[in-house]
Amino acid sequence: MIDILEYVKNYSYLVYFSLKDGAYLAKCIELGIMAHGETQEEAIQEIKEAVRVHLLMLVEDGDIVPPTSVNYAKLINGCSIDILLDKYQ
Repeated sequence: MIDILEYVKNYSYLVYFSLKDGAYLAKCIELGIMAHGETQEEAIQEIKEAVRVHLLMLVEDGDIVPPTSVNYAKLINGCSIDILLDKYQ
């Protein structure tokens, strides 16, 4: 049995404010799942719960749980750029 919470903790997340939606949007990079919240913290909490539930359904259905990625941050021209590399390359 896999440790769902370990996967939730190690997936990569992108959080940004959407002027169009008037909310913070959060996305799990590996799964493509999105959630939203009125604050960054709420968006992060919501995306982690959405990922947890999604993974539970995958396990329940006997489907493969996508691997997590290693996240490397680089500084390019004063901007932080996240580069995702698959652990299994």
